[in-house]
Amino acid sequence: MSGETLGRYVRKELTPLSPVTLTNEQVPADLDEAYRLLFDAVRGDEHFGAAWKLGGTTAVTRRIFKVEKLYFGPLHASEILVSPPVAPGRRLHEVKGEAEIALRIAPTAATVIAAGEAAIAAAPAGTLFDAWSVALELPSSPITNLVDVGVTALVADRCASGSLVLGPATAYDGAHDWSGGKLRTEQDGVTIAEGGLEALVAAPDVCGRDFLIEAVRHGFTPRPGAWISTGGITPCVGLTPGAAVVVFHDDEPVIRFQVGLGPA
Repeated sequence: MSGETLGRYVRKELTPLSPVTLTNEQVPADLDEAYRLLFDAVRGDEHFGAAWKLGGTTAVTRRIFKVEKLYFGPLHASEILVSPPVAPGRRLHEVKGEAEIALRIAPTAATVIAAGEAAIAAAPAGTLFDAWSVALELPSSPITNLVDVGVTALVADRCASGSLVLGPATAYDGAHDWSGGKLRTEQDGVTIAEGGLEALVAAPDVCGRDFLIEAVRHGFTPRPGAWISTGGITPCVGLTPGAAVVVFHDDEPVIRFQVGLGPA
């Protein structure tokens, strides 16, 4: 029986603006169903999967959504911005952000991903990823009772995809030292959020590998060149339209933009 027949919720608009309050009957029964609904919703558009956002990679999200492993959602190419002067450049249901580390899937990962879960688990990290970047992820969900309805609804909502702002890419060779990294977000010169890489339950490249395994397990095929945003290192905080935002990595500014939402 299809999700449409069951009346289950899955995000069908790229950027929903109207609030949605889900009943228990509308929530996917389990993660398998949520991922099936999501796969069907995005498979007709090749621009989905240009990036992926992860959840359940921090103690905070695991506690809120009562999970023990990561979950994920695909982003559309139009939702990804590289060092933009203005972001997100489109209207979102909510405007907030959290600083993260993103990894780019390497060309050499294609054959590994095609070989399946065991091959991904065994592959050197430098085969899977070829670059990393500081990112500011701007989640946006129209679901008013998201915490109550839980992770299956979140997955069906493309994990609250809104926009992903990427800073400059840095080459990754599989031997990066992730210890001690700090991210900080300023808005109009005032620090509004900060955190360290210890917020993640594992190093970013470990989270990235675990994502590839989960994605293949649920029928998705992440492709080379796509970015994986590995989870919120700083708290997710509100952003003010018109404000100047700067994201720092170890006190070095790496992302700068003005908050702009585009035409109404």
